[in-house]
Amino acid sequence: MNAKNLICAAVLALPMAASAESLSYRYVDVAHFPEAEIDANGLDVDGDGIQLRGSLPVYQNIFALAELAELDLDNGVDATRLMVGAGGHWPIGNNLDLIARAGVVTYEVDFGRFDDDDTGLFAGVRLRTFVAPKIEVEGGVEHVAVDVAGIDSDTYLIGEGRYNFTPQFSAGLLITLGGDTSVFGAQGRFSF
Repeated sequence: MNAKNLICAAVLALPMAASAESLSYRYVDVAHFPEAEIDANGLDVDGDGIQLRGSLPVYQNIFALAELAELDLDNGVDATRLMVGAGGHWPIGNNLDLIARAGVVTYEVDFGRFDDDDTGLFAGVRLRTFVAPKIEVEGGVEHVAVDVAGIDSDTYLIGEGRYNFTPQFSAGLLITLGGDTSVFGAQGRFSF
């Protein structure tokens, strides 16, 4: 086989290599947010935080999910968000999934003796795909309906990108923008 045929075979195999990866909905991950901000009704604080998440398939394309985020912000402001719910994923292309998620969210903000919390609902849609072998991206919108410490119900843009080192381990970046809260960070994911 000459070099020209070898290059053509490699280029033609690239889409098959990308499609050889599969999107898993059975995982746990942890994220560190070196950049976190709440800007709501005169409260403008920055800091950092951590997030733990998990997803577990329960029936065919349906999965259960849980997320816990803790933000440690300026002036002694702490924010905690817990989300529990379910989602579904549907293939709409070659390694392209449409994801819908919904559930209950509890949000708490502590500042000295001040403590405010609220429980509401969240719902969102995302697209998730491999853009190249081992490189996965996910993005969409999510609406969170709570009213706590001036943080009002709002819709957020969600973006994530991961490099899959192995079928079990990946790492990448994530960002949430919009509304009263924004975060940027790095994550590590273990799929099982």
